[in-house]
Amino acid sequence: MNDPAWYQPFLDAVGWVPAVVFPAASVLQLMALLRRGKSDGVSVLTWSLFAVANVCLYLTVSEWTRPQVIATTLGTALVQVVVVMTALRLRADKAAPRADSTPKA
Repeated sequence: MNDPAWYQPFLDAVGWVPAVVFPAASVLQLMALLRRGKSDGVSVLTWSLFAVANVCLYLTVSEWTRPQVIATTLGTALVQVVVVMTALRLRADKAAPRADSTPKA
């Protein structure tokens, strides 16, 4: 039982849980933003920090080529950057005056 190889298949399988859950959670936030068309309640700073943290985590993990590691860190970071960009775009659209809302003389 001193040989850790006997539980390696279990660890490999468990590694897929965050590789699916973290990107999926970020995709759900993105879908909510797109569906509502508003960025109210979405912290751009928080989602930006999540993305930075995931990239840093990837850089500290020694198994850079494992699909679970790539999906969990870089895949999630990519979706989080899209969340940030979408939130910023929605805020810019909200702040911009609409051409059809200007009063006519």
